[in-house]
Amino acid sequence: MAVFTIVSNTNKTHSTLENLFVFLSDFKNFASVLPEDKIENFTYTSSECSFNIKGITPMTIKKTDSKTYEFILFSSEGLAKFNFSLKVFFIGNSSENGECKVELLGDLNPFIRVMAEKQLTALTNTMSLRLSELILD
Repeated sequence: MAVFTIVSNTNKTHSTLENLFVFLSDFKNFASVLPEDKIENFTYTSSECSFNIKGITPMTIKKTDSKTYEFILFSSEGLAKFNFSLKVFFIGNSSENGECKVELLGDLNPFIRVMAEKQLTALTNTMSLRLSELILD
């Protein structure tokens, strides 16, 4: 197994960082930053969400840490060969628009990692972009 980190592009937000932090802290909203063409069977509770990434086994995401208006750390469960952490960063003054980025930390067999890296990079970039494009009041 090999530990790796994938960091998304950093994107300017259309909403305040405070609003984005609150929005993403609620699991009912998590699906709105995922690529809808790759996700199916999304369900959520107050403490987690579950979904299938097409072609990959079902997974559950839980919030494991956060620092108000600065970051939220999510961790996966349910994947026998690939558990990961997903950290969403909110960069700037919380009461203003700022920037966001997504960091994926995982541990994979090096051979599988080579095959999955392009898709995982696309996933993190999509999540960061979709989060940045949200217009929340």
